[in-house]
Amino acid sequence: MYGRFYKYLKKSMKKIICISLFFYSIYHYILFFSWYLSHDQKIIEEALNLSLLASLPLFIMIFITHTFFYPKNNNDHAKVITFPPMIMLFSSNLAFLIGALNQYYFQLYRLPNILDFLRNPTIGLIFIIISLIIIHLAIKEFNDIKEDPMPTTSSKNLIKNKIYTWTRNPMYLGLIIFQVGLGFAVSYLHISIFGLFTFIVYHYFVVKREEVYLEEKFGKDYLLYKKNVRRWL
Repeated sequence: MYGRFYKYLKKSMKKIICISLFFYSIYHYILFFSWYLSHDQKIIEEALNLSLLASLPLFIMIFITHTFFYPKNNNDHAKVITFPPMIMLFSSNLAFLIGALNQYYFQLYRLPNILDFLRNPTIGLIFIIISLIIIHLAIKEFNDIKEDPMPTTSSKNLIKNKIYTWTRNPMYLGLIIFQVGLGFAVSYLHISIFGLFTFIVYHYFVVKREEVYLEEKFGKDYLLYKKNVRRWL
C-alpha cells in the first residue's frame, strides 16, 4: 500500500514540476513577446536574459517529460523517438533560442528582408486556426472510439475515416502548420523556418516508425489504406 502511494506521489511530483516549468516558461515568453512586438526599448542584455528565462525551463520540461513518462516497459506501440507534441515544442523552442542568441549575443547573420512579408499576425492566426481545426478533427476520431491518440500507446483500431481519408497523419501536419503560423504571428521567423526541422523529425523518427508498427499490427488492411491515402497531403 505504502509502495503504491509512494509511486503515485513521485509521479505526481514529476507532473507538478513539468507543469510548473511549462507555465514559468510561457510566462516569460509572454513577457518577451509583449516587449518584442511593442516599440519599447530594452537593453540587449535584458532581452537576452528574458529569452533564456523563457527557453531554458522549457528544455528542462521536455527532458523530464521524455525521461520519466515515455513508456519503457510496454512494447505494443510504435517506437517513436518521443511524444510528438514535445518534438514541435523542442523545435520551436530551439528556433527561438538560436534566433535570440544570434540577435542579442553573437550577431552572426540576418534573415533576408525579402522574408519580412511573412511577419504577419493575420496570416499567422489563419495558419493557427487551420492547424487547431485539423488537430481537433483528428483527435475527435480517436475520442469517438475511446482510443488514445498518442503513438506511445497500443493501437486497437485502424482509423481511416473523415479527415484520415485526406492524410494519414493529420495531427502531425496540424502541429507543423501551428508552428509555422506561430512564427508568422509573433514575427519570429526562426520558429516558422524550423517547421522544416519538425517535419524531418516527424517523417523519419515518428511517421515511418508508426508505419512499421501499424503494418505489423493490421497487415493488409493498413497496406491498402496506405496505398490509397497520402502520408502527408
